[in-house]
Amino acid sequence: MRLIMGKNCIREVLKKEPERFSRVFTTEKEGDLLQALKEAGVAVQFASKQKLFSLVQSESHQSFVAEVKPRKYPDLKTFLQEDRNQSIVVMCDAIHDPHNFGAILRAAECFGVDAVIWSKNRNVGVTPVVSKVSVGASELLTLIPVANLTEARKKLQDAGYQAIAAERTHDAVPLPSFDFPSMSLIILGSEGKGIQPILSKGSDHHLEIPMSGQIDSLNVSQAASIIFAHASLPLSKK
Repeated sequence: MRLIMGKNCIREVLKKEPERFSRVFTTEKEGDLLQALKEAGVAVQFASKQKLFSLVQSESHQSFVAEVKPRKYPDLKTFLQEDRNQSIVVMCDAIHDPHNFGAILRAAECFGVDAVIWSKNRNVGVTPVVSKVSVGASELLTLIPVANLTEARKKLQDAGYQAIAAERTHDAVPLPSFDFPSMSLIILGSEGKGIQPILSKGSDHHLEIPMSGQIDSLNVSQAASIIFAHASLPLSKK
C-alpha cells in the first residue's frame, strides 16, 4: 500500500479508480467527499490530526489521507509500442523537491503530456506530498520511472522523439521562436545542477525562456508550465 493525501487528489482517484482504495483516514464527520467515499463502499476511519500527520509527516493533508493500492507503472518499451504521430513526453532529471515535482506533474496533466519519466535513483518519487501538490495528476498521468535516463532518452529518440533540453546554452533557441516537433521529449533539470551533461549533449535542441525582469531565473515547475503550454499548442489545433 502507499499513501496519498489531499481532497482533490482523493477525489480524482475516487472518480477514476475507486477500486484502488484500501481505506481513508479523516478528521471530518460529514461533507460531500466523505459521503461520496461511503457511497462508493470505501472504508472510512475517523482519525485525529496527529494521526494524519504521523502517517504522511505533513500538515497539508486537508483532513484526508488514504491508503491505496500502488499504481502499476508501464515500462518504456510498452509505452513506445503504442502508435502516436504527435506526442509530448517529459523527462525529469534530479528533481528532488516534492513540491516542484508535484507541480510539474500537475502542469503536465493540464497540458496533455503523454508521459513523465524520471530516474528511480536521482529523483523524488511519488510521495504523499507529491500526490497532494499535483492535485491528483500523479494518479492520472502515465508515469515511467527508469533506471537510466540516458538510455531512456536514446530509446525515445530511436522511436522518433526529438530531445529538447530546457536550459540556457550558447545555442539555445528562445521559447517564442521554437517550433516544437510533433514528437517532443522535453528534458527538465534541477534548479541547482541543471541537466546533467550527458543528457544535454545528446539532445537535439536547446531552448530557453527569455526574461526581462531583474530576477533572471524561474522555479523549475514555473518554467515547466510555460514550456508545456507552448508545446501543447500544436496538439490543441489537431
